[in-house]
Amino acid sequence: MSEFTWLDSVVLVVYILLVALIGARFGRSQASTQDYFLGGRRIPSWAIGLSVMATQASAITFIGAPGWGFEGGLERLVTFLNVPLAMAVLIFLLVPVFHRAGIYSIYELLERRFGPATRSVSAGLFLVARGLATGVVLYAPALVLSVVTGWSVNLTIVVMAVLAVSYTVLGGISAVIWTDVIQMFVLWLGALVSMGLMVASLPGGWSDVFAFGASQGMFNTFDLSLDPSVTYSLWAGLFGGIFLHIAYFGTDQSQIQRVLTSPDVPQGQRSLLIGGYLLVPQMLLFLFIGVMLATYYDQHGLAAPDNLNELFPHYVVSAFPPGLAGLVIAGVFAAAMSSLDSALNSLSAVSVRDFYTRYVRPDASEAHYLKASRWATVFWGLYATIFAFFAGNLGPVIEAVNRIGSWFYGALLGTFLLAILSHRTNARGALSGLVLGMVAVWCVESFFEISWLYNNLVGVVVSLGVGYLVSLTAPAPSAAQLSDVVIEETAPDMQALLATRAGNARTVTAEARVTHRRCLGLVAWFCVLVAGLALLQVWANA
Repeated sequence: MSEFTWLDSVVLVVYILLVALIGARFGRSQASTQDYFLGGRRIPSWAIGLSVMATQASAITFIGAPGWGFEGGLERLVTFLNVPLAMAVLIFLLVPVFHRAGIYSIYELLERRFGPATRSVSAGLFLVARGLATGVVLYAPALVLSVVTGWSVNLTIVVMAVLAVSYTVLGGISAVIWTDVIQMFVLWLGALVSMGLMVASLPGGWSDVFAFGASQGMFNTFDLSLDPSVTYSLWAGLFGGIFLHIAYFGTDQSQIQRVLTSPDVPQGQRSLLIGGYLLVPQMLLFLFIGVMLATYYDQHGLAAPDNLNELFPHYVVSAFPPGLAGLVIAGVFAAAMSSLDSALNSLSAVSVRDFYTRYVRPDASEAHYLKASRWATVFWGLYATIFAFFAGNLGPVIEAVNRIGSWFYGALLGTFLLAILSHRTNARGALSGLVLGMVAVWCVESFFEISWLYNNLVGVVVSLGVGYLVSLTAPAPSAAQLSDVVIEETAPDMQALLATRAGNARTVTAEARVTHRRCLGLVAWFCVLVAGLALLQVWANA
C-alpha cells in the first residue's frame, strides 16, 4: 500500500470531528476562568497522569523519536532516564507548594514571595519560550499531513492552526485532559501495530531486529565519556537532564497547570506517578521503533528521507492497510491538537492572570476574563503559526523543543527554588539570579563546546548562587512574604514536625509517609531501568 486511501481519509475526518465535539461539549459548561484553566479543580488524578503522558507521546514524540532511534539507536534515552527522579523531586518539593497556594498561574507565587517584577519577568519568559516551542508542536503534525496529502508544509500549518485554535477556544483544560486520555491509547495502538507489521515483514522477525541493532551499536544507551561536549553521555542526561525535566514538569505552566486541576495535594502527587513510571518505557518504545525502521530499511534496500522527521509517517502510509493508516494518522492529529491546545491554554492563562488582570483590567467580571482568555488563545495560535513556518530548519522536532526550553528552564527553576527553600532571598536577588542565569547559559552555548543538556544545570547553579549572594545586599523578606510559600509550611514532612504541637500529627505524618513511599518507589524504578538498559548494552556488545 503506497497511498492514503479514501477509507483512511474517512477515518481521519471522523476522528477529528469526534475530538472537536468533545471540545465543544466541555466548552458549554464553562462559566469562569477557573473552569477554563483548572477544570473547576475536579479532574481525577489518573486522567491528569494520562494527559501528562499523552503530551509526551504527542506528535512530537511520534514523529521525532523514531527518527532519533533510526539515527542513533537508544543513545538519546539518557535524556529521559532521569524522569523518575525528577518526578520524585516534584512530588516531594513543588506540588505541595503550588497546590496549597491556590493559584491559577504558578508565577503568582513569585509575586507573593518576590513582588510583581519577578512575577512579570518570569511569566514573560514562559510566554516567549512556550510560544516558540508551540510553533514546533504545530509544525510536527503539519509535516505529517504534508507527507500524507502531498500539500505544501506551509499550507498544512495553516490548516492545522485553524483547526487547533478553534478547538482550543471551545475546550478549555477539561477538554485538553479528556481528549489526551483518548489519544493516548490510539497512539500506543499505532505504535504497537507498527511494530507488529515491521516484524512480520522481516524474514527473521525479532531476531533480525536484535541482530542488526547489536551489529550497529544501536543498543548502546550509556556513553560513560566525561567529555562535556558529548551531547548524550550518561552524565549529561543525569546531571543536565534531571534539571530539564524538573523545570519542564514543575515550572512550565503548560505542564504543572494540569496538576493544579486535581482536587487536593495527594491526588496531584498521584497524577505524576504515571509519568514517573511509564514515560521512560514509552520513550524506549518509540526509539525502538526507530531501530526497527533502520532494520526494515536496510533489509528492503530503501533510502531514508533526508528529513528524518518524515521517516515514520512515510512508513505508516506505505505499509499500513487501508483504514488502519487513517486511524494512526488520526491519532497523530489528535495528539497534536491535544498538545497544541494544552500549550495554548496555558499561554492564555499566563497572559490573562499574570498580565491582563494585573495591569489592564484588574476589576473586570469573570465573564469578561473568560472572553479575554479565549481571545488570548487566538493570539497565541497566530504567534505559534508564524514561528511554525521556520521550525523545519531546527532539525529533529523533539530535540528542537527541548533545546528551546533549555535556554530558559534552568534559570526559572533556580528562581522557584530560591522562593521556597530560602528565608533570606529577596526580589533583588531573585531577579539578578534569573537574568544572570540566562546570560550564563548564553555564554556557555556561545563560547564552549558542551552538551545542550548541561544548559539546565548551568542555569540553576548560577541562578541559585547569584540570587542568594545578591540577596545579602538587601533587607530580608518580611514574614508575610514567606507565608504559604516556603517549604516548611507546605511540604508534608515539615508539616508533620510542626503539627506535633497542634494535635493533628497523626494525619499529617500519614501523608508524609505516603509521600516518602512514592518518592522511594520512583528511585527504585530508576535503578531497575538503569540495570535493565546496562544488561541490554552488555549483551549487545558481547
